[in-house]
Amino acid sequence: MAENRGKQFETVIKDAFRKVPGVSIDRFHDQMSGFAGSRNVSDFVVYKEPYEVYVECKTTRGNNFRFSNITDGQWSGLLEKSKIKGVFAGILCWWIDYDTTLFIPIQMLYDLKNEGLKSIRYDLFTYPPYKVLKIKGEKKRVFFDYDLSDFVEEVAKL
Repeated sequence: MAENRGKQFETVIKDAFRKVPGVSIDRFHDQMSGFAGSRNVSDFVVYKEPYEVYVECKTTRGNNFRFSNITDGQWSGLLEKSKIKGVFAGILCWWIDYDTTLFIPIQMLYDLKNEGLKSIRYDLFTYPPYKVLKIKGEKKRVFFDYDLSDFVEEVAKL
């Protein structure tokens, strides 16, 4: 069976982090038994002294990313992790149709969800006061060659 676009995106991200000196990246095993039953907090945990970042990778087509694509376990787990000093957590989302990849802190997504939103647009980073990190990269045929050298430090500034 062919690997889906989301799994391929995760591989691209993992490979990009492995190129960064001083970064430790660990992948949580995917439970292929079903999306709704997954209990993983995130896809990856990334460490670069003195910070740790929990990263859940998502892909979407169109201009919106729906909050329903985040499992209850991911919401609660990422929010819990984000309350620890020096630990950050969020969604790394690739809007395929717009060649845009953003890291969005989970607390911001949670606040927007509590305000009644059900999704966010790909151009969220252009609207203050939203603090998101636009991921730099060079587009290849389908995927990007991402530069994640400053990712951890930039996430810590959000």
